[in-house]
Amino acid sequence: MDAAAAILIGMGVIIGSVMASYGFQKKHIPKGLAIAHGAFVGIGLIVLVIYALTTPAQHKHWDSIIIFTIAASGGIYLFIRDLKKHYFKRWILVVHASIGFLGLVWITIHLLE
Repeated sequence: MDAAAAILIGMGVIIGSVMASYGFQKKHIPKGLAIAHGAFVGIGLIVLVIYALTTPAQHKHWDSIIIFTIAASGGIYLFIRDLKKHYFKRWILVVHASIGFLGLVWITIHLLE
C-alpha cells in the first residue's frame, strides 16, 4: 500500500515537472495538468494516511505525510494564484517542487530499506 502511494505521488511529480516548465516561462499552466497533478498526489497522500492508520508495521511514514502536507500547502497557494491569473514568485515554485521531490525521495528510501 505504501508502494502504491509512492507510485501515485511519483506520477504527480512527473506531471508537476511539466507544470514547472510552464511556471518558469511565466506561462499560464493548463488546468488539466494542475488538476491531474493534484489528484495523483492527493490520492497518494490519502493512501499513505490510510496505510499509516491501519498498518502494524513499525515505520508508518508519518514523516513523509508531514513533508507532503507542507508541499501541498505551497501547491494550493500556487494553484489559487494561477486561478486568479496572478503571477507568483519563482522561488515559491522552486520551494514547492523541492519539498515535494524531497518527500518522494524520502519515502522511496524507506521503501527500499
